[in-house]
Amino acid sequence: MLWKLSVLTWAFEAARPGFGPLQTRGARMTTEEAIRQIAEMGFDAVELVIWNIEDFPKIRRQKIKEELESLDLEMVNICCNDNVYVWSGPVYTNPDENVRRSIVQRIKQEIEAAVEWDCKCIGIWPGSDPIPPKIPYWDAWNHLVDTISECAKVAEDHGVQIALESKPENILNNVDSTLRILKEVNFDNVGALLDTGHAIVAREHLPTAVEMLNGKLFHIHIDDNYGDWDRDLPPGTAHNFKPFLEALKRVRYKGCLSMDIWPYEDPHREVKMGKDYLERLMREI
Repeated sequence: MLWKLSVLTWAFEAARPGFGPLQTRGARMTTEEAIRQIAEMGFDAVELVIWNIEDFPKIRRQKIKEELESLDLEMVNICCNDNVYVWSGPVYTNPDENVRRSIVQRIKQEIEAAVEWDCKCIGIWPGSDPIPPKIPYWDAWNHLVDTISECAKVAEDHGVQIALESKPENILNNVDSTLRILKEVNFDNVGALLDTGHAIVAREHLPTAVEMLNGKLFHIHIDDNYGDWDRDLPPGTAHNFKPFLEALKRVRYKGCLSMDIWPYEDPHREVKMGKDYLERLMREI
């Protein structure tokens, strides 16, 4: 296959109380159980979602490392989502320096966990920081640049990449804003995480987005929707992803295709649906 396939652990685990359709149906896998399930389904890799790094003390991280090794499963990325779970309000753009310093410290802990798990990349999604911002736009933007730059220094010291994820209505809301911050932060280890579902909602043309990010495209979340909101459906549900994969092949993308799916009925069936679809497209191109 051209690329390794991965799936985010939250497809099988309870992300947090009352969040998401799976929880209303009673599915409550632990992260460890989700990792084993992903391996059993024949995936090459896994992507871990962290809502609160304090839930992953040293002893638990060691057990996860041993589990990954025993399953021969690569961890390709860590979604660092403390900003949308620990705080309620702006974090990366907060005018309070203490808040911004706190998220840098949490990202540092997640980078250290990534090193322990032999994971080369972490994903940062500033979903806590909306448009319009709570303060003047350029003040918010400059805080974002400074905070990401601080995270980049830590990651660089540990040999880890940072992939920045955009989403409509956030301060990083499209490919253009991602390219702008990459230029201003200007660290070789900072690039883009392209989420196809977010790009579809933003009315972006996926093959063009790939070309725009070429050279700075570190990681991909692949999922689908109908263009109305970010439904996290299996790829191929509403759109033909063949031109997107052909664009990735043209730019010699070397990363992983990580399915960011939030199942609505049956996680095993829906994850398998996406896996089968992507494997078929990779064989065709």
